[in-house]
Amino acid sequence: NEGFVVLKKFFKKKKIDLINLNLKTLLEKKAKNKNKRFINKVSNEKINSLHNIQNWFWSKKLQKEKKIRSLVKKLLDERIEDFGSEVFAKPPKLGLAVPMHQDNNYWCLNTNNALTVWISIDKANKNNGGIYYFKKSHKLGLLEHKASFTPGSSQKIKYPESMMFFKKFTPTLLPGDILIHNCAVVHGSEKNKSRQPRKGLTLRFKSYSSKVDKFMKKKYEVELNSQIKQRS
Repeated sequence: NEGFVVLKKFFKKKKIDLINLNLKTLLEKKAKNKNKRFINKVSNEKINSLHNIQNWFWSKKLQKEKKIRSLVKKLLDERIEDFGSEVFAKPPKLGLAVPMHQDNNYWCLNTNNALTVWISIDKANKNNGGIYYFKKSHKLGLLEHKASFTPGSSQKIKYPESMMFFKKFTPTLLPGDILIHNCAVVHGSEKNKSRQPRKGLTLRFKSYSSKVDKFMKKKYEVELNSQIKQRS
């Protein structure tokens, strides 16, 4: 109904600590990579966001977990398919803001019956760039976007003033809490100006009947590649 849901203590701390340990190793390894399509860094060369990691051990393991899959299937009310995984690392003091957007503007699906499971690896709140949502904004359908020139989040809502009619909410999360949000809910996050990291691991799922719109996808890829060249 709101476009998102907060589930507390979904994972035990011991498991999150293990994921975090492996995630730090992954981020250190990938920090040496120059790929600007899937790896976005801040000024000290630490990774701000890492995309296309669905083949990473923990992404694959978590996407197979029955308690996640059964919950996603219930929410989408259909047979489900894996649709990728990402890490939004937001390092201390330098973590980038994410402009308000809808995920399906990146995913290019022909329906909005898809969602993100956002797993809190660190504490996340208003002080360190936690996610904010505009409640019920998913009911508007897919809105017009424009280029943001933000690494890792290349699109933003073209008319952000339209969100004044929706209540803004920033969940306070502890490690092991999760967020699940619809791919059409408008959301974003502020910079991480704190001394604390704010890592979040995402798992994406779509309904089986939702298909990638090839024209939308081609248009998005052309615009993204143009932005990457201009940022360079």
